[in-house]
Amino acid sequence: MIFNQQLPLQERINFVVYALSRFILSVGKYVYLFAVSYFIMYETGSAFYFSINMAISIIVTLILLPFSGVLSDLGNKRKIVISGEILNSLVIMGLFLYTVIYDINLIAIYIVTFLTSMIEPFVSNAFQTAITELFHKDRIQQVMGYTSAILSSTVILGPILGGVLFGLLSFSQIILIFLIAFALSALLDFFLKFDLYYQEKDYEENHTEGASFETFKHDVSQGFIFIARNKVFQSLLIIAALVNFMSGVITIFPEKMMIYELAFQPETVGIVNAIAGIGVLIGGVTVARIKNLKSPFRLMKRGLFVFAGLVALYLLPLHLEVDIATLVVLLGLIGTSVAMTLQFVNIPINLFVQLVTPQHIKGRVFSTMNLCSMSIMPVGAIFYGYLYDFELYWVINVVSAILIIAIVFTIFNEKLIARSKDMYDAAKTENEAPDETVPETSDVLLDGKADPQSI
Repeated sequence: MIFNQQLPLQERINFVVYALSRFILSVGKYVYLFAVSYFIMYETGSAFYFSINMAISIIVTLILLPFSGVLSDLGNKRKIVISGEILNSLVIMGLFLYTVIYDINLIAIYIVTFLTSMIEPFVSNAFQTAITELFHKDRIQQVMGYTSAILSSTVILGPILGGVLFGLLSFSQIILIFLIAFALSALLDFFLKFDLYYQEKDYEENHTEGASFETFKHDVSQGFIFIARNKVFQSLLIIAALVNFMSGVITIFPEKMMIYELAFQPETVGIVNAIAGIGVLIGGVTVARIKNLKSPFRLMKRGLFVFAGLVALYLLPLHLEVDIATLVVLLGLIGTSVAMTLQFVNIPINLFVQLVTPQHIKGRVFSTMNLCSMSIMPVGAIFYGYLYDFELYWVINVVSAILIIAIVFTIFNEKLIARSKDMYDAAKTENEAPDETVPETSDVLLDGKADPQSI
């Protein structure tokens, strides 16, 4: 994409800056989250305390999502993103100073999780709604696929760095790395042109007179109303809620199994998680390179069936009498398959919502979907964390796999898939760029309003 001279120069710059910014921040986050996860599990030996940290993040995010959606649609996305990342940097700086003076503890981790979770919904929602203004709609599939593939290297690199650094550095030094990553990401985002494909007419329906509580209620409710009137989006909510509820199977269980049951060292856990990250790379590149993706819902359905099988397969390492090298390879392969499979669920969902949803309420639709689908996530995290402490691994994973299959069979029927395909085709036709050659002049390439060609 960055080497296609027919694309506007600023769009190519946007892609490089966006991908690099997300890459740096993602590496820092993985190093930090690895250190936090291992610290909690190693110090307490309990998946329950680990799930509390997840629950804090989710609950705070849920409370603020409606506000973040309205602000993304009505506010300046550039200011929201950059201000939020600067605030996050200040929070991490505070944690760094605290650990230098007093050392790390659970309460400090929980407080920082709470504070960053107050900021993150606004930043992530603003980025989500800005995608079709940072990049042309014809290239959203490629942008999302290639960005996911680029970020997959952080899924590989992050855990390895986390495992190595956890054994070499103090906790405060690891936090310093995270702080540097946040600061660099915020700096890079200054170079993004958030209004490259901005069109005033997309927001005309948001222009209301006055500001009152009733106006705010009306603004917040638009996302709920849009989804409530559309059966396809209602089905997406159910599937998203299902995947979020099951997140404990692929986040809590592997850590509990490796650290507590298999007694892996930090470096070994990092290697396993890094191998699993290869799946994100494969899945992201594959989705990005699919020519004319015809039915996102059918791709999602197949991905969810495979995911259900992998949930049950995750039990296998607990019942094998093999050496540690074989366990590392097996766990890495299962993790790779899970990560790759989820790319065939997550990217089509986001692609469908990005193209089908009207721009003027996109922020509220994304925030409403995240609110509804994530509402069950704290329950799922604590539920799985509690049950895994009783070592009911076989029962939990098999029942979870059966539940996924049953729900997908019920919801993703042929009628719904056909209906979603009609909506998707209509959105693609409406957003199709004219098929004409772009003059090879620097003026056109620098013009953000030039009509770029599809890839």
